[in-house]
Amino acid sequence: MMKITKYDLALSVISGVLFPVAFVIPFAGIISWFLLIPFFLAIENKSPWNAFRLGVLTGTIANEIGTYWLIGTLSRFGGFPHVVSFIFHLAISIYSGFLFAIFAYIATKLGLFRKQGLISALLIASIWTSLEFLFPFLFPYGITNSQADYLPLIQIFDLFGMYSLSFLIIFVNVTLMRLLKKLLDHNITPTLEILTSLILIILIISYGLWKIDLETKKIAEAPKIKLGIVQANFDILEKKQKNESTITERHKLMSHVLNSPELIIWPETAIQAWIPASQDFLINEGELAIPQTKNSYFLVGGLSYKFNNNEINPEFDQNIDKFNTAFLTDPQGRILGRYNKIKLLLFGEYLPFTKYIPALKKISPASGDFTPGSNLEILEIKEKGIKIAPLICYEDIIPSFSRKFVENGANLLVNMTNDAWFGKSFEPYQHLSFSIPRAVETRRFLARATNTGISAIIDSVGRVTAKTGIFEQTTLEDQIAILDGEKTLYTKIGDVFPWGCLIFWIGFVLITKFRRRFSH
Repeated sequence: MMKITKYDLALSVISGVLFPVAFVIPFAGIISWFLLIPFFLAIENKSPWNAFRLGVLTGTIANEIGTYWLIGTLSRFGGFPHVVSFIFHLAISIYSGFLFAIFAYIATKLGLFRKQGLISALLIASIWTSLEFLFPFLFPYGITNSQADYLPLIQIFDLFGMYSLSFLIIFVNVTLMRLLKKLLDHNITPTLEILTSLILIILIISYGLWKIDLETKKIAEAPKIKLGIVQANFDILEKKQKNESTITERHKLMSHVLNSPELIIWPETAIQAWIPASQDFLINEGELAIPQTKNSYFLVGGLSYKFNNNEINPEFDQNIDKFNTAFLTDPQGRILGRYNKIKLLLFGEYLPFTKYIPALKKISPASGDFTPGSNLEILEIKEKGIKIAPLICYEDIIPSFSRKFVENGANLLVNMTNDAWFGKSFEPYQHLSFSIPRAVETRRFLARATNTGISAIIDSVGRVTAKTGIFEQTTLEDQIAILDGEKTLYTKIGDVFPWGCLIFWIGFVLITKFRRRFSH
């Protein structure tokens, strides 16, 4: 096997740099269809361990650039010094880069890049797809997330989920690599791979165009409600509990500007007061936390707590469960339902193992000690026929959350988040882009209410029908369709496709081993 050369390192770096570019520049997702060719060329003739090393390099660079905003976040949110934040970010990037490394190891161990033919290309795509699905990312960062701008391509999500497009992207990368080698080295023409790629792309785009037309008609015929979003734009240094009255008052005043929508949404932790879990009205210190309106229901982000003993101060008692909560209220402020955030933010809302090793709290004193919620609570406005799936913070980029909510009857997805932690970076744009597949997978509208932007409304085709800028104080108002039709195939079967990919390539490995054993 060939040793790693400077040429291999350069190729790996090229793919590592191009990978995040596909996510941060509008309509740059087209490069995802060929950006892995340099990396594949670098590892094709390497030993598994050398391929693994090149994978670590490519993956680390991809994540280091693509999530550069985490450095500032760790400093602002976790309270770490900048040097420590940089080291943490590098460690997280290396960890996330192991997706590339494990893929490279398995693919070269099986000799798939040295083989010709359709089966090897299908196996390579299956390995990547299954690993991308199973890898325990801190922030999901799959290659398909770069395709949100291309509506005809992403309609396939309502059948097989977003990982089905990951499969096709990798398959096309392999096909184009083999075509390039044919042109440069006079290798065998990858005829079957080319034909398969073209057929799949044509089928997916044809389905997408048909589905866009069909869903547009369904939207036109569906019942509508007027929805309003408040983006109060508090900087991270302003959004503190000592400013609770100022923060709440601004949200109230901005809500009055709206033209009496049926539902008004405030972002994550818009109310900085602690609300007891037993309280029936959204009241803080004897005053209603929402403005008095005639017809508007409110979905607001706030903080809640539950006692484990008789103490009454949630700030200092270690035996109190604290939650990042979404509250649904009627126009009078009566709490109709609550949802406690399940997927907490590492280093922000919790530090692992602090219950067992309290001294760890000294490492990041700014980190919270929130308790994760336990149930996917649908928040229902019966009079309006609205069943809300509340997705707090980055829960909207995890496919299983939205799918399970809709499977349980939700007909509107709402993301409440605070992206102020990431400053004026690419993160708010990435977050919006990464949330779009949820609307397509479930064929439900998705409303995003954010503290500093980007607030948006996304229809069931994946079109962003209205949005705000970042770090601007504004409101957003639009009509949305309440879609209660038949659940999508993806909603019913979930991530069967990536599991099928896993079974396919592992089954190939096992069958190959059995054949070799019985042939001797």
